[in-house]
Amino acid sequence: MAANAFAALDNILTKQEQRKSADRQYALALMQFDYQKQQAAMAQTGKQLELLQGANAQMMTNVAQDFMSSAGLDAIYDAEDKGAENAMDTLEDLGLSKRDASKVASAVWAYYTGQNPQPILKLGRKLKNLSQLESLTSEQKMFIKGLGSQIGLVGGSEFDIENAKSLLDRTDKILLNQDEIMQEVYEYGSGDFEIQRKDIGLSLSQLQDETVEEDESDLSTPYVPSAKELVSDSKKMLRQNEDSVLEKTNALELLKDESNVLSQLQKQGTLTDEQRQYMSRIPTIMGEFENELEELNQAVIESKQNVREDVGFEAQTKLSDFMETQRNITGGSYKPF
Repeated sequence: MAANAFAALDNILTKQEQRKSADRQYALALMQFDYQKQQAAMAQTGKQLELLQGANAQMMTNVAQDFMSSAGLDAIYDAEDKGAENAMDTLEDLGLSKRDASKVASAVWAYYTGQNPQPILKLGRKLKNLSQLESLTSEQKMFIKGLGSQIGLVGGSEFDIENAKSLLDRTDKILLNQDEIMQEVYEYGSGDFEIQRKDIGLSLSQLQDETVEEDESDLSTPYVPSAKELVSDSKKMLRQNEDSVLEKTNALELLKDESNVLSQLQKQGTLTDEQRQYMSRIPTIMGEFENELEELNQAVIESKQNVREDVGFEAQTKLSDFMETQRNITGGSYKPF
């Protein structure tokens, strides 16, 4: 009886330990799943922010160029020594104060010499904001009259005025987009891997449409690669890096063989002066090859990670498209489970 009781107790304790082990394994699996989910979200958000930044940067350049062309500011730039001074004289002739003429000239030079479109866009935002005020200083009135008349905002036809307002709206929107993207980047760096401002991409799409309607020949729509293209590019880069690793490995092995042959010749006393000089350089060459091989192996690791991330992103995109299609077919009532 005692033996049976001990056996039963041992069986109970064993099952309890098994349940605890299963619970621990389940908890670890959940933690691993949460970690993988977080990593996937981080990678996807990072790529989305990178694409948004690239698209918005291109649109900033396009809209700034459109504003300068409309205002005639592209004609005042001159890389000669007295170019800025002559530009300020031209702007003052338009009616701008000396201070505003200096700011406008600085914005134009920042665009051409520093590839920075933001000062030009801020001129458009300033013009828009001032045009909505009822009370203005004399300097502000000079600014609106001088620069506003150039783009058709002042003294233009109804059609010109509407076009000018549309242009100023675009300069304001593109700067707002940039502010929101930078805020998202800051939040991403702080551990928030979800884009909160869902209308950034929509605003970019609207800006592109408005830009094309305004002038299809002057402005280009920024190219954003599809998920499939991202996967293709990542796999291509991985193949290139793997080929480079194989090539460098073979070269290193060949160098080792040459070193062994030269060592044998040295022992035999048949080594020529040219071979001796080459042999002395082999350790340095091998060191360089090994460093390059280490960098290439690291590049292969990163390429494989990029492929995994891009494949995951493509799968999520396909799933999202499928779900959207099913909801459209079922009138929004489709549920996967």
